[in-house]
Amino acid sequence: MVVQLDRINSKFRQLTDLLFFSDKMDLDLSEFKSLLKENANTHYEYLWDRLNKCTEIFWENGEKFWSNRFSFLLNLNEKTLTKNLEEHLRKRMFNMVRSKSHVNIKYDIEYLQYVEFCKIQHARKESLAEIKDYLIDSLPEYSNVQKLLTVVNSFIPMIFADIKEYTEYLSRKIVHSPRNLVILLSLEENGLVLDRRALAKLARELLVDRHHGNKNCQAFFQIIRDPGVFNLLKQEYSSAYRPKVINLLSSCDYGLIEEYHLGNIKNLLELDTSIADELLEIYASKLYNRPTGHKAANVDRLVRLAKAFPQITPKKILAYLSANNVKDIKYLLSSFPDLKKLAAFV
Repeated sequence: MVVQLDRINSKFRQLTDLLFFSDKMDLDLSEFKSLLKENANTHYEYLWDRLNKCTEIFWENGEKFWSNRFSFLLNLNEKTLTKNLEEHLRKRMFNMVRSKSHVNIKYDIEYLQYVEFCKIQHARKESLAEIKDYLIDSLPEYSNVQKLLTVVNSFIPMIFADIKEYTEYLSRKIVHSPRNLVILLSLEENGLVLDRRALAKLARELLVDRHHGNKNCQAFFQIIRDPGVFNLLKQEYSSAYRPKVINLLSSCDYGLIEEYHLGNIKNLLELDTSIADELLEIYASKLYNRPTGHKAANVDRLVRLAKAFPQITPKKILAYLSANNVKDIKYLLSSFPDLKKLAAFV
C-alpha cells in the first residue's frame, strides 16, 4: 500500500504514530475519531498501514498494550475497521497455531493479540462464535494435546466455563471428527475425567437411532474401541439390537468392516456372537463385489477371518463359495485340507 503522506492531517499522523509505535497509555485521543473522518479514505489507509506494521512488534508489556489499543479501536465503532482487524488477527493466529507444534502466549505475538482482541469483544458482549467453532471443529484436527490445552485454556472462561465443558462439545462432535475421541483419551492421560457413559450413550444412538451413513459407522467403531465404553454398551445390549447391527454391517464397505486389524469384527462378535453367519455373508459379498487384480486376495481375507474367529468356520466359508459359484475353493482347501472330504458334496 502506498500512503500519500502529503494528504494526511499532521495531527492525525502524529496521533496514529503515537498510538501504534509508542506504548504510552496516557495519550489524548479525544480528537482521533473526528480527524479520522476528516479525510476518511486516506486517513483510514494510513491507520491501517500503521496498524499492520504495529502487529509485527513485540512489546514487553504486550498484554496491557494490546488491551489498551484494541479497546480504543473497537470503541471507535467503525464497522469496516473492526471487521478488517478481526480478520487480520484471526488469520495470523490460526496460521501460527497450525504451523507450530508448541505455542506460547508470552512470545507468540499473533496468539497474544488475538486473545486480547477476543477479551475486548467479550467485555463488549459481542459474538465469539467464530473462534468457538474453530476451537471445537478445527483445532483438534491438527493439534497435539498440549497445544490444544494451551490454546483452549486461553479462552476460559470467555467461551467455555472450564475444560470439562469444552470436552463435552468434543464428545458431541465425534460423529463429524472421529479424531476427537483420540484427543479425549489423550486428555484423560493429562488428568481429565472422561464421561464414558455419555460416549456409550452416543454409541447406542449411532447403532440404534441414527442413519447408518459412513461417518456414523466410522464414529461408532471408533467409540467402541475404548474398552470402558464397549463394556457399558455391552451391558445394555439386547437381542432387539441385532437387526441394527446387521443393518450397520450392510452399510459399511469391506475396508471399514475389517479396519483396525479386524478389530471392528472382533468387537461386533463380542457384542453379539449370533451375527457370525450374517457377518460372513455380508463381508464376503462385499469382498467379491470389489475389483481386484489378485484372484486369491478375497479368499485370503476369508482364510484370515476363519483363523482369527472360531465363530466363523472354514466349513461356512466353503458353503458360501459353493453357493455363489466362486472359483476359489481349491485355494481355500489348500489352507484347510480337512475340508477336502466335504468339497465334493457342497
